[in-house]
Amino acid sequence: MLYSVMARKKRMESIGYYHIVNRGVERRAVFMDDEDRMQFLEILQESSEVYGFRVYAYALMDNHYHLLLRTTALNLSLLMRQINARYSIYFNKKQKRVGPLWQGRFKSWYVYDVDYLKTLVKYVEYNPVKAGMSSKIGEYRWTMSARIDTFGCFDYALMQSVDLSKSLTSDELDALDMYSKMKLKYVDKLIAPHVKKPLDIHFSNNKREIAIDHAIVDGYTQKQIADYLHLSSVAVSKIYKIYRQKVALFNKLRDKGIFWSYSKELTYEKAGNKLFIEYLLKYGDFDDIELGFLVFGKRMMKHVWEEKLKSDQRFIKLNFMIARVFLGMDIEASYFKEVKNARFEKFKLLAS
Repeated sequence: MLYSVMARKKRMESIGYYHIVNRGVERRAVFMDDEDRMQFLEILQESSEVYGFRVYAYALMDNHYHLLLRTTALNLSLLMRQINARYSIYFNKKQKRVGPLWQGRFKSWYVYDVDYLKTLVKYVEYNPVKAGMSSKIGEYRWTMSARIDTFGCFDYALMQSVDLSKSLTSDELDALDMYSKMKLKYVDKLIAPHVKKPLDIHFSNNKREIAIDHAIVDGYTQKQIADYLHLSSVAVSKIYKIYRQKVALFNKLRDKGIFWSYSKELTYEKAGNKLFIEYLLKYGDFDDIELGFLVFGKRMMKHVWEEKLKSDQRFIKLNFMIARVFLGMDIEASYFKEVKNARFEKFKLLAS
């Protein structure tokens, strides 16, 4: 390890780039096989959708991991707690073990020198070479430079500007050492985490599922939210899980360009249920539509279908499939040729 250990103190935060390291308790293995590592990456991706961070480099070793990520809010502690806790639950259940998985709280280094980022990308990706697990950068499967796994939170912009064909030079190693010392001086300039908003504010301004998501991002536990709503923790967990499924499906379709007439920054929260379902039904594939019925329910999906698609002559084949497969209607395709377009009929009436 290149950095000296700091005395334990209240963690300070700032928005920006962080180098994160976390080790298994007593340096024991935390990744036993490829399934474990893939599970960690999936948790990383799901957490990025909640907390809005990007990953620029990573290395999943046997008993520890390295991450280089960029936060967009004062939520580093929250997002890392989420990632580490979720993986611990998965690992302990799989291995039938109890007790802490991680050595302690994660270590983080705030990167305030943009030029240094390139060296840090190389350092993170070089770890498997240093450990004798590969002969060159990009060869070890569980690094970002291997480019085997593609997740939405991965950002290759920095990596593309780095020469990964060579090992770390003595100058780069000196820069790493110097940076670790500079960081100790800089930490006092960082700002403290924000104060959580009262739950009343979260739930007075948003729909329940969105308010639950915002409250979790703000640092509330699902138990605290459940107590506030007079619901069980299981109920809150279910609402939150379904909401995250909706967001993930929306982001998938948006990234495919389905919402082409809207801003690329459009979110599920801004789009709303009706717009999302309309475009999902029109342009999603079979599996996407099937998931839509699962997370939104048949009643909501049917309501939007009847309002936006049923009378649209451009989607006769699609409407026939939706009606027969998802709505259980015993009809023929010719049925939709006879369905009148209420909007068109209204325009005709106004024009006459």
